[in-house]
Amino acid sequence: MIKKKGEYGYRKYFKIKNGIMIGFFIIVILVLFIASKHTKENMSRILLVSSILMVLPMANLLSPFLVVFKYRSCEYDLVKPYLEDKHFLFDIILTMKEQVMPLDIIYIDGEKIFSVLSNKADKRKTEDFIKERMKLGGISVNVKVCESINELKKFIKASQNEENNKLNEIRAILKSLSV
Repeated sequence: MIKKKGEYGYRKYFKIKNGIMIGFFIIVILVLFIASKHTKENMSRILLVSSILMVLPMANLLSPFLVVFKYRSCEYDLVKPYLEDKHFLFDIILTMKEQVMPLDIIYIDGEKIFSVLSNKADKRKTEDFIKERMKLGGISVNVKVCESINELKKFIKASQNEENNKLNEIRAILKSLSV
């Protein structure tokens, strides 16, 4: 089953999909390299250069794979009640030079964004990063990052669950920032 960014289980799907593609690249590179050792001189050089050039697209797949590899989705039982709600995004991983920010759950209520950060990244930097990127998209939002699902549940209960015409824009920006 194909998962899209923002859906629960996307991290696992991403790891499996990219792992298969990286494995395919490794096999092709090895076949080209071994074939270059068992062919004539001119063809050998072409195969060797081809195997070297195959490393570049593999590296483009490998770098986000390595970022996502150590993070898992949060427990299914915790997110099950929210799966069909369009105000939620799941398994979003934002990256910047200083840190990786795996946001397990993001709740969008009007122009407020609440999220659960699953590692010990700096919450303040994460909030500022999201605000800055939303501002670039022309949307002014308030962002609150917390460390537990219980804190998020408090925000959900206190929210008005406003219908927001910018909901889809906010979702699109967050998805575009994710690995």
